[in-house]
Amino acid sequence: MNRTLKIGLIATLIVYGCGMLYTYYSNIKFEERVTFFDKNQNGLIDNNEITKDSREIVTQMSKRKTTNQALIMLIPVSIILGLFCGGMAYLFRKIKSINDNEINYQNRR
Repeated sequence: MNRTLKIGLIATLIVYGCGMLYTYYSNIKFEERVTFFDKNQNGLIDNNEITKDSREIVTQMSKRKTTNQALIMLIPVSIILGLFCGGMAYLFRKIKSINDNEINYQNRR
């Protein structure tokens, strides 16, 4: 396999893995905050459990993306960043080959 493709594939996998790790970790931390405000341990913040802080958690819960959504949303992002890294590796290799094979006309005199 070409080195440029390997660099792009490795970059894609690293971006996807780090993104999934971040969403998994943030979901765990968010669930811990929800269980802190959930007094009757039913998994929801009911009307009798609403305070100023728990209201913020409820509004975040309605806007929050889950790990299942991140599985799908991270695929195009990681592919685009992998292609970008692979393109950079390709261009740097071309620059190096041009510099190595350059004819120095100043030394011909």
